[in-house]
Amino acid sequence: MINSIVLQTLRNGEYIQFITDALNVVSKNNPKKLNVSTQYDALLAAKDDIEKLFKISQGSLITEEIENLDKRRDDAINGINLHVQSLTYSPDPAINKYAKTLSAHLALFGPRIAIENYQTESTILRNIVNDWKNKPELQAAVTALNLGNWLTELETANNDFSAAYIKRNEELATAPTEKLKELRNKANELYYKLRTRINSNLDINDGAEPWASTVNLLNQNISTYTLLQTRRAAGNGEEPLAG
Repeated sequence: MINSIVLQTLRNGEYIQFITDALNVVSKNNPKKLNVSTQYDALLAAKDDIEKLFKISQGSLITEEIENLDKRRDDAINGINLHVQSLTYSPDPAINKYAKTLSAHLALFGPRIAIENYQTESTILRNIVNDWKNKPELQAAVTALNLGNWLTELETANNDFSAAYIKRNEELATAPTEKLKELRNKANELYYKLRTRINSNLDINDGAEPWASTVNLLNQNISTYTLLQTRRAAGNGEEPLAG
């Protein structure tokens, strides 16, 4: 039989990992052969919901996307800056003049735009784009230096970054602790149903495979977490298994 474990005392990261480990054991032993496909699918869906909300509450959701978009807009403004600076050395008087016009405008925003904090950089880039698109002398310089594609890339990258950043903050603001508790309670019930189903099949089939090995692996997993709980309760400072 599958051993008991007090799920309520597991921290959120540990809880997700415990359920994930249990699902992996069942998956490797084939839910269909174990006759638990319905229970497995339901618990997997519940675990995914908890994991998504947990990531939001930890502030980690779409962070990689934000970092990639920030790099994209950094590359755009750095590329524009380098290109414009190089053209200030052009022997063509007209090109030289236009380049110096744009260079002087960029200098108004400081020498290292790409390392400003997220919000400050967003504002600076938005101002640059607006000025270059709407001020006649800057418009003329952009056209003469053939920087239209660069400007479009800068605007697109900055807008995409801002949208992702706002989305992240909105999701962080809508990740209540009570919702996590509610989802965990639901997952607990689904875990118990899966456990009961496996135990029943083990009993009905007189300890045959694949139930026997599945129960053994599940109990090994449970023992790892119960040891963690015991050490924590004893104040031994055992590190959590996850987050």
